[in-house]
Amino acid sequence: MVKNPLIIAAIVAAATIGEGVFALPYVIQASGWMIALAYFVALAAVVSMAHIIYLRTLGAVHEKERLLGLARKYFGGTGFWIGFFAIVIGLLLGFVAYLVLGARFVQIVLPGLSPGMAFALFWLLLACLIWGSEGKIAGLEATGVALVSFAILFIYFSGHAGSAFANMPLAVPQNFFLPFGAVLFSLAGWTSVEQVYELVRPRIKNGDGLGTGMFVIFIAGTAFAGLLYWLFALGVIGTTAHVATDTVSGIAGWPLWRRDVLAIVGLASIAVVSLPLAREIRGALEKDLSWNSIVSRGAIIVLPLAAALSGFTNLLVIVSVAGGIFISTQYLLIISVGRRTLALSGREKVLLDTMAAIFICAVIYSIYTFIVR
Repeated sequence: MVKNPLIIAAIVAAATIGEGVFALPYVIQASGWMIALAYFVALAAVVSMAHIIYLRTLGAVHEKERLLGLARKYFGGTGFWIGFFAIVIGLLLGFVAYLVLGARFVQIVLPGLSPGMAFALFWLLLACLIWGSEGKIAGLEATGVALVSFAILFIYFSGHAGSAFANMPLAVPQNFFLPFGAVLFSLAGWTSVEQVYELVRPRIKNGDGLGTGMFVIFIAGTAFAGLLYWLFALGVIGTTAHVATDTVSGIAGWPLWRRDVLAIVGLASIAVVSLPLAREIRGALEKDLSWNSIVSRGAIIVLPLAAALSGFTNLLVIVSVAGGIFISTQYLLIISVGRRTLALSGREKVLLDTMAAIFICAVIYSIYTFIVR
């Protein structure tokens, strides 16, 4: 029996819920609710299985090495750099999404500001948070999750969620692949595994996981995040016949008080969640590359700004690229180090190879759709 299953599920949910929620209403409406739901169910199962593999891998090496260390151990410098860029760039794209959303939230709260002024103001606020991302920040992720959850429940109960299914089709075959990157971006929570390992370490020996019980807990945490995403999507689609790709741009018809609440809670949640995200990137830059802390903080502040100023401001494209390319690569790395570390049965090897094929196809499709084409 797993101890503290609710705490573990909460850790998984906290690592999963994020800014991808604002791209999901459009994705669900554009692809059709049945196709989107199928992606949620399938990818929740796939990422939860990958989390179990990573948990077992950490147990097998007794947590002497984490993901990047294991990539270097088994695949040399090439594996390390692939993993490093997949993780760091994937996280930096999160800050690009924050800039896009935050500037629009500022315009809702301060409607007199021009788009350029709102963007500059939010960037300065975000830069201050990143520069000050020092010291202990325990509990901030939980606070961020609570704020996002409040905003989601507010949107759901203050809207006309019951009308949502009348505003979206059952399935749109030509958009069948559209949800993959956005849904994966929204459900990915592998960073929670390292925290979970600390809680269950006494019960893991020689790479043996906790079987079905732990898988159910990972599924529960991921499913909770997925449920919140769907409540938000239904609340938005129920009041908006044609949803914008970032949701926020298409809520002009909402009552002013409803828009203000969403914007204020959205800004607060970005402010809270940006601190642990900045620390995660700084850890990679300063520990793995031995960068000076000033240089690492400057990179986190400037690189997302450069991406946004270059025109990379479509939230759907941002989360699709982050999910389809960089997060898929992160999970490919987890599968690869698990394949090398663990003594797997023939059935488990086939399962991992199937999962790897899914992520490889996602990377190829995303590169072709959002970069080549």
